[in-house]
Amino acid sequence: MLAGMLKGKLYRIKTIDLLQPSYEGNPVRKYSAILALDSSHQIFEGHFPGNPVLPGVCQVEIVRELAEEILGLKLLLSQASQVKYLNIINPSVNPLLNLDLKFGEPVQGEFDVSAEVTSAGSVFMKMKCRFKEFNS
Repeated sequence: MLAGMLKGKLYRIKTIDLLQPSYEGNPVRKYSAILALDSSHQIFEGHFPGNPVLPGVCQVEIVRELAEEILGLKLLLSQASQVKYLNIINPSVNPLLNLDLKFGEPVQGEFDVSAEVTSAGSVFMKMKCRFKEFNS
């Protein structure tokens, strides 16, 4: 397991399930994870007092950290072709988030990923991006 900047502090992973393994002719793999937000985390004191909101940059970082967890690799975000914030995530109202990730076939250490963050029937964020393996 890789340590993340936010994992274990702002959120914790409750489950990760493989929904669709890749197979010959279809290299796509789909995963679904349930995350628990810590509504008492200090980031919510400043973003925003009395009306906590999970910052968009944190949502992108959570996607990266979850991709690292699934792949067992250190990753860098190399491209974000689409990032759409559709609803506000208030950790008091939506303490559990569902994060679905779809991985395309890796090409030369790069991974195309589609992500969707949902909770209780609401879609909060959709993202299409590319991560590349980071060798530190």
